[in-house]
Amino acid sequence: MSGFAKVASATDFATRKSMRVSVDDVDVALFMVGDKYFAVQNSCPHQHYSAMHEGMLHDGQITCPMHGWTFDLATGKATIGGGRLKTYAVKVVGSEIHINVPSDDPDWAKQ
Repeated sequence: MSGFAKVASATDFATRKSMRVSVDDVDVALFMVGDKYFAVQNSCPHQHYSAMHEGMLHDGQITCPMHGWTFDLATGKATIGGGRLKTYAVKVVGSEIHINVPSDDPDWAKQ
C-alpha cells in the first residue's frame, strides 16, 4: 500500500492521548499533543519493546515504559538514550486521522 491510510478518528482521543494502530501489519504508536497528531514506530530501538503507545507523554516527547529512553515525537530523535524512532506523516481529514504508508521504504516492513 502507498500513501495515507485511515487509522483512527479524532473522537478516539476524547479520553486518551495515545493509541496503538496497525498499518499493513506494522505496529504504530499514535499520539495527540495539543491539537496535533504524531505517529512513530511502536517499537523502542533499545530492546525493541513494542509499547511506545503506553509510554509517558510529556512536552512533545514519549518515554519508553520499559527502560526510560525518551524520544521527540516530531523528529523521532532520542533525548535520553540513543537511536531514533521512525516517524510517519499524519494528516487529519475531517475527523479522520491518516498516516502515510511509505511502501517504497525498505525499512517499513522491518519496524
